Amino acid sequence: MIPYTVIKEANPANLSGTATGVVNFLNFTLSALLGPAFGGLLTHASAGAAERTLEHYQVAFQPLLLGVLLAIVLTLLLRETGPAARRQVPVAAPS
Repeated sequence: MIPYTVIKEANPANLSGTATGVVNFLNFTLSALLGPAFGGLLTHASAGAAERTLEHYQVAFQPLLLGVLLAIVLTLLLRETGPAARRQVPVAAPS
């Protein structure tokens, strides 16, 4: 849910719906592509064997663990977009 909140706060109010739609599109597209990709990795790891073992699944899941690690690192690099960040911005006096 973090991407929806961040994208809504990082864009002007009149574009928040469009920005949320783009994030939603990306989430569903990557989810649709990741299933067959994982199936291909699992088939490759098991060399087409009819019965798959724990080791086959562990090999197939390794790239997904790298994705989780990347997500954690990127989360730590996010800048604050909520009310705390807006309070720190000095407001210029009207001219």
